[in-house]
Amino acid sequence: MNKQDILEDMGRLVVVDQMSEFIALAEALKNEGGTIEEKYITALTGEKLDFSSIEGTGIIVENCTFNRVVFQKSYFKDCLFKNCDFSNCDFSSSTFSNCLFQNIKGVGADFSESVLKDMEIKECLFRYGVFTYSLLKDCNIADSDFSESFIDNCKIKKLNLDKVNLIRTNLCKTPLKGIDLRSAQIDGIILSAEAKELYGAVVELSQAAELAKILGIIIK
Repeated sequence: MNKQDILEDMGRLVVVDQMSEFIALAEALKNEGGTIEEKYITALTGEKLDFSSIEGTGIIVENCTFNRVVFQKSYFKDCLFKNCDFSNCDFSSSTFSNCLFQNIKGVGADFSESVLKDMEIKECLFRYGVFTYSLLKDCNIADSDFSESFIDNCKIKKLNLDKVNLIRTNLCKTPLKGIDLRSAQIDGIILSAEAKELYGAVVELSQAAELAKILGIIIK
């Protein structure tokens, strides 16, 4: 199932719009095993809850607000997340496969040691987000803010960036070979002392001047 199929199949999804119902569903799956499938999860609000090790396939999560909620070691495939707030939530050691994030607020969210593959991320705010030691494979990120986030010690295999804010983002020990940074804002990015991360990255002239400052090079 591709991301467009998720939208087209929305009419057949079972609506879950009560927090008590979602909690009961998650608890049942945690105790009995299984996956949340073909659900339209909407208008939920939760704080300081634990939904770790939850699995979702072919679901839509829209207009939900979760704060400091634990989704650690979770697995999501063929899912759409839209117009949600996941600020300060813990998605560490999780997997997202063929998912779409659109207009997601994840300020301070933790995605460390996670796998993000075949992902589309659009119009999202992940400022102060933590992606340390994660794998980003076949990901497209557009019109999104990752400023002051931690994308260090990551493995990247095919990443497309379009108008992404990486100001003061920590990219230490994340190889950027083959990554086109020309449309990204990279002022003040944090690199290792040798800046080996930049080997093979594509930048424009004005960005090269900014990177020279980071390396202590004075251009006259």
